[in-house]
Amino acid sequence: MTRIGVLSDSHLSRVTEEFKLLVQGVFQDVDIIIHAGDMVSRAIYDYLCNWDLRAVKGNMDDFDLDNILPRKRIEVVEGRRVGIVHGRGAPYSVEQVVLSEFTDMDMIIFGHSHVPTYTKKGDLILFNPGALRNPAIGKKTVGMIEIGAEITCRHVEVP
Repeated sequence: MTRIGVLSDSHLSRVTEEFKLLVQGVFQDVDIIIHAGDMVSRAIYDYLCNWDLRAVKGNMDDFDLDNILPRKRIEVVEGRRVGIVHGRGAPYSVEQVVLSEFTDMDMIIFGHSHVPTYTKKGDLILFNPGALRNPAIGKKTVGMIEIGAEITCRHVEVP
């Protein structure tokens, strides 16, 4: 089984003590960290590279990140195909946008809307961890995913 910590829309220009405590605490037992875009600065990327980081760029990421991160990616974890993309457009249409980005996936992880989402479309799981900055629901959230015989997902509210 592989444990994955997921975050998106951190919107941080520097690594704060609060961010360090979050990553080191909530993600202490994860095998992989996925960031679904809008880190905003290279400093966040460099810090998260201390773990097994899989990341994509978001629409707010700076020039440095734009040059090193892909717009989307596909990871195979425990034999499951996981698409990762930030998303774009209005919050109500983000799911349709990310669905159009991939075919033949077991799961799609995305961000952009700042809305924690866990939904199924047939056998496909759509998961948005929510946001660390300016959350749409008023609560900062990240995601925890376990992939083994089954895929389990949950949102974790963070301070």
